Amino acid sequence: MRTAVLVLGLLLTLWAIIGVIRSMLIQTNSLSLVDRAANKLITGVSYRMLSLLPSFKSQNRWLSFLGPTVILVRLLIYVVILICTTALIVFGTTNLSLMDSLYQSGATLTTLGITEPVNVASSITVFFAAFLGLVLIAVFIGYLLAVYGAVVNRESPMARLSPLAGEPAWGPQIIARAHALKLPSEEAPIVMDWINWISDLRLNQRANPIQAEFRSTSELRHWVITMLAVMDAVALRVALTGKDQPHDVQLLTEGSITFALFDGSSTRTRNWDLLSEFSRAIVMDSSLVTANQESDAAQLSDADWEAGLDALSEVGYPLPDDLDLVRQRFVRIRSMYATQACNLAWRYHSVRAPWSGTRRTNLEVVWPEIAEEVGKTS
Repeated sequence: MRTAVLVLGLLLTLWAIIGVIRSMLIQTNSLSLVDRAANKLITGVSYRMLSLLPSFKSQNRWLSFLGPTVILVRLLIYVVILICTTALIVFGTTNLSLMDSLYQSGATLTTLGITEPVNVASSITVFFAAFLGLVLIAVFIGYLLAVYGAVVNRESPMARLSPLAGEPAWGPQIIARAHALKLPSEEAPIVMDWINWISDLRLNQRANPIQAEFRSTSELRHWVITMLAVMDAVALRVALTGKDQPHDVQLLTEGSITFALFDGSSTRTRNWDLLSEFSRAIVMDSSLVTANQESDAAQLSDADWEAGLDALSEVGYPLPDDLDLVRQRFVRIRSMYATQACNLAWRYHSVRAPWSGTRRTNLEVVWPEIAEEVGKTS
């Protein structure tokens, strides 16, 4: 019997070690069964509790614990599993009872060092467990540093964009404030910087999905909303001008693919097809009528569109005569990413910015401070 327990303990210990490696060391989306179960349980419970909280501020504060809690619980689960599996090894190599084996395993793995080995086999097990405990903590610390480093890198450009995009970020405000400040149109936003940001975001959050649950320092800022605002600003700018800028098309393509991957609804992963679709949408002429299906996918009501135009008018932005064509272009472009973006905003319960869909609870739309034309009084 003890031999069978020894074999079972060795196999389960190996399984747990592989789980730790997959969770914290392999830079791919390869979470183990333990990780997936912990993520699903904790996130499910956390989001269900939102209806009990009275305001978005309190809801955001509650969700700020979600990411760190998931990581800590995953570590705790692995520690408990390894204590149990190494206890099976101790039990299989000694005459100790199961409870004594569990005590020796726990004291050794947590590096307390308050037990003594019984025989040669248990001595090997004790040294292995002590080494495993030290390595597990070291790997966990390194993993935490990597996660928080990636979150900081994600948040820094968002904070820098806030004066231009407003809080919460909104695409028309980026164009309006840039015009009010007399910034060049290509700097609202700086496209190549945001292409790099989106690429890094996709790489880091696909490798460590729990990063998506980490909240911003400001309750009015969220990575989904900022990314949507940047894409809307670029889409609106090219819809207004009708000019096919290569970097604009590249940013819209990168963002569309990223939203689709995170939403889990990606049926179009061929970059070239998307590039072509965006290019065709930008240069469409007035004979092309926007389909109802595209209007629904764009999730943009008449009131939403008028609010965007009003934001531009407030700063004296020169609007073209054919606004119907502008809207057709914009709706066709936005229909390729808006549904996925709004789904993610709902899933992560971000601040309800304009043009970003509904939320898990009944939240009012939060409008950023509207820019006005320089010298104009309110």
